[in-house]
Amino acid sequence: MNGAGLRRLTDAGMTVCLFFLMGFPFFGMTAHMAAGTAFFLLLVVHHWLNRRWAPSLARGRWNAARYLQAGSNLCLVVIMGALLWSSLILARPLLGGLPVPGSMTLGREMHMVSAYWGFLVMSFHIGLHGDMLASRLRRAGARTRSAASAAGRLLSVYGLWAFWNRGWPDILFLRNEFVFFDAEESRFLFYLDHAAIMALFLWLGWQSLCLARRRR
Repeated sequence: MNGAGLRRLTDAGMTVCLFFLMGFPFFGMTAHMAAGTAFFLLLVVHHWLNRRWAPSLARGRWNAARYLQAGSNLCLVVIMGALLWSSLILARPLLGGLPVPGSMTLGREMHMVSAYWGFLVMSFHIGLHGDMLASRLRRAGARTRSAASAAGRLLSVYGLWAFWNRGWPDILFLRNEFVFFDAEESRFLFYLDHAAIMALFLWLGWQSLCLARRRR
């Protein structure tokens, strides 16, 4: 498998793990910890495959698009660091009292907030790399482009409703310290809402990149 194929496989695996992790009440804590470990291992592989990006920051000319991409990457570094730290705090009783600073309350709140921010920023980050999808749509027929554009807009609008209906603003800014799940809720509807929220922030990322490219 070449490098591009491995990148696509790694990114797809991270996306699957991300959706699985967001629905942790459906699967239990053991499965959640296993999926979280797999996610961070894939993240390490992702960074290794893109290891030339950091040295490239010192070369070339900076413009609005490059600042936008670098800023999203920096946000992800901070969020992933908070996720890892909070995960170790919460897993401390299972790891023989691992010397990780922080109370369990801090770990729980940090884990919840960073997980939800991480979902949104990762979706935005994927949108910043939407050139591949855009090039495929340009090669497709006019009807395919129109259908894809209409479907994307509808899903984004639905994602905005799901974002508000599920109380994400309260979770993101810790106005709600707990996430309540309905045990009777359909998994299909749960993941449809989250897929729509991801689509919304993918679209925002792509539109932000297009706007940045139009600026000098």
